Amino acid sequence: MFQKIDLSIGDWILYYILMSIPIVNIVIFFVILFNRDTNLTLRNMLITSLIMMAVGFLLMITLFMPFIYQIIEALQNSFPY
Repeated sequence: MFQKIDLSIGDWILYYILMSIPIVNIVIFFVILFNRDTNLTLRNMLITSLIMMAVGFLLMITLFMPFIYQIIEALQNSFPY
């Protein structure tokens, strides 16, 4: 499906439709990522999106950790036992 050297607009539309379906997107993501015959541009885009998800997750944890800590402290101090 995505093994051609040049992907057409229809291939990219199919890719985005498949990625918008829950559960199917995870399966398609890993099938495309681990298949050596997949288009190199598409594989690089998936690797880049995986890196960006990891960076976003770490950034989210880093930025929201002080707020989570304050909420936990407030909950612990609100119960008198």
